[in-house]
Amino acid sequence: MKATRRHYYKELRLRQMRALVEIGRHRSFAEAARQLGLSNPSVWQQVRALEREFEAGLVRVRGNDVRLTREGELLTTLATPLIENFDRIRAVFAERRGQLERSLTLVTTTALLTHELPTVIARYRRAHPGVELTLIDRPSLESRALFERGDADIAIIGATGQEKSPTNAICEELTRFSFHLIGPPSHPLLGKRKLKLEDFSSQDVILAGQGAAVSSVVPQVFRDHGVTGPRVVLTSTNLALTLGYVQMGYGVALVPLPGSVVRAWKPSRQAGLCLRDVSPLFGVESIIILHPSGLHELNHIRRFREMVLEGLRPVA
Repeated sequence: MKATRRHYYKELRLRQMRALVEIGRHRSFAEAARQLGLSNPSVWQQVRALEREFEAGLVRVRGNDVRLTREGELLTTLATPLIENFDRIRAVFAERRGQLERSLTLVTTTALLTHELPTVIARYRRAHPGVELTLIDRPSLESRALFERGDADIAIIGATGQEKSPTNAICEELTRFSFHLIGPPSHPLLGKRKLKLEDFSSQDVILAGQGAAVSSVVPQVFRDHGVTGPRVVLTSTNLALTLGYVQMGYGVALVPLPGSVVRAWKPSRQAGLCLRDVSPLFGVESIIILHPSGLHELNHIRRFREMVLEGLRPVA
C-alpha cells in the first residue's frame, strides 16, 4: 500500500488551538486577538482552519455574542491542558538550566491574606528569597476568574461545593470556615438557647458581599425552608468593615470566619462583640487551592503549594 504523503503545512497547528482556547475564555474575537498579538481576521482564519480540520462548527457568532458550540467546548477541554503544558516547557527548560527568573503570583481574599496566610508567606519568602512574589487581593469569585484567565499561578479562595471545576486546574480543599453570628451579648439572637431559622425573620443582618463565594448561601437557606429571611442592611467582603458596622448597631453579622479568628476571639478585644457558631443552620465555606494541572509544575510554585497545604490543612 502506497504511503500517503503528509502535507504538514495544511495540518493542525498549535496556534489554531490556542486561538480557539482564547475565544472560549473571553467570548470575543477582539480580546482573543489582543491576547495573541494578532489581528481579528487572523484569529478568524485560525478558527476556520480548525473547523475544516475537524469537520465541525466550533464557534457561533450572533452579532456581538461569540460562543463556543458543543463541539468547540469539547475540543477546548481536550486542547487546554496540551497548550498549557507546551507553554510551560520553556519555563521548565530554563529552570533546569538554572536560567529561570522565578516569579509567583497568588490571588486570594482579604480574610485569607490577613488571618490564615501570613505565616506561610513569611516562611516561603525566607526559604525562597529569589522568587518575585506578587499577591493579589480579590473576592473569591473574582480571584477564581483571574486564575482561570491565566493571570495568577495559584488561587486560594472560598467555595460552596456547587461550583464547576475548572478543566485546566486541580482543586484541593484546605480547610473550612464555619458560619458564625456576631453581635453584642445583649442581642436576642446571641442569648437564645436554641436558634431556629424563624428567629432571624425581620432581624437586621450583615452578610458576605457580592464576589464572595458564599454571598447567596444565607438567602438561599431561607428560601429552601420557606422561611421569611432577615433584612439585609449591609453586605461586605471585609471582616474589619463588617465588625465596625456591627459595633455601630447596624445589625448582627452572619458570615463564615477563619479558624484563627474564632480561636483568638475575645469580646474584650472586639468592643464586647460575641460569637455564636451557626453552622448547623447555614453550613460552612470550603477554602480551596487551585493550581494548574499538567506534567510541568515549576519547583518554586510546587513548594509554595506544599507549604500552603502544610500550613492550612487542619491536623487530623
